[in-house]
Amino acid sequence: MTEPPASAPSPEENAQRKRDHLRLSLAGDIGFATTTTGLERLRVRARALPERELRDVDLSTELWGRRLAVPLLISCMTGGVSEAGPVNRALAVAAQQHGVALGLGSGRLLLDRAGGRRSMQLDRLPGFHVRDVAPDVLLLANLGAVQLHQYGPADCARLVGQCGADALVLHLNAVQEAVQAGTAGSSSPPGARGGDTDFAGLTERIARLCEALPAPVIAKEVGFGLGPADVADLLDAGVAGVDVAGAGGTNWARVEGLRDDRAGRVAAAFADWGWPTADAVREARGILDRHVRDDVLLIGSGGLLHGVDALKVLCLGADVAGVARGLLAAGAAGPAAAVEAVGVLSEQLRIAAWAAGARSVADLGPALLISA
Repeated sequence: MTEPPASAPSPEENAQRKRDHLRLSLAGDIGFATTTTGLERLRVRARALPERELRDVDLSTELWGRRLAVPLLISCMTGGVSEAGPVNRALAVAAQQHGVALGLGSGRLLLDRAGGRRSMQLDRLPGFHVRDVAPDVLLLANLGAVQLHQYGPADCARLVGQCGADALVLHLNAVQEAVQAGTAGSSSPPGARGGDTDFAGLTERIARLCEALPAPVIAKEVGFGLGPADVADLLDAGVAGVDVAGAGGTNWARVEGLRDDRAGRVAAAFADWGWPTADAVREARGILDRHVRDDVLLIGSGGLLHGVDALKVLCLGADVAGVARGLLAAGAAGPAAAVEAVGVLSEQLRIAAWAAGARSVADLGPALLISA
């Protein structure tokens, strides 16, 4: 592990930023100005005669040795601060009960702390240790791709192991990092920046990690969408999956802008940045279908509101539909609320598939969609 730059935020500053993210995600106005996911421009070809029992619809699938009852992912949201622990555990309980996948928040804080205190029991840090309540869940650890300048394959393997995860997500958040202020609040000096914008050579570092890490590596955006050029580069680097995380849901430039006055003025230009979710999924599916590898997972996420949106991204070509902020409030309300919210989402997806005439995930495709 290399030492972080001298100007890098301390673990305590990073922890405060994660607390701000959680607070703002629950209460802030952090959507896009006019950009939508594009899913509202698509309609499902509804069937009045599904010609089968609803109970006969089976949307189960298997990924990396884990069975999903429905192809849904509770996407990565909360990092390793005390406030995130109960949220993650509530969502983990819900994921276990309903058989969906779960992504943890960024493990950077875990690695930062471990670097300074080698004797720390990493699995006692809040927000990461959920295997006791979710033993069967497909669980994804998470780290910012830009942190690969600081942490190597051995660190990533340790993160995956300590989380008990099945795979590692590398999130790509260039605009968020560039907008990010040095500290929360309006007292930040003009021009102060807390984000890491050294994205040089990351594709090569991702490729080296994919080769060295025993666990699958997934690359994801954080809400501005992966375009086709990036998807192609990531496939060549050897990732096992991509999560497009398209525009139209949470705008992380605006989240950072709410933490600092000057960052807010910078973030204003990015209120409609990125690839809308529907376009990102469609483009990524085209790249995957033309690539020599046919085993790469495509996750469609970014502003999904309900199970019908989930069905739409699956019909556009995603293997799994991801929902983040739409489940965050339920997670914050506790396990019972989280179980209910994920149950409703799963039921919506099943009913939508049934009412479109589908029996299984193999029946989901563009033929079930029409332009609104």
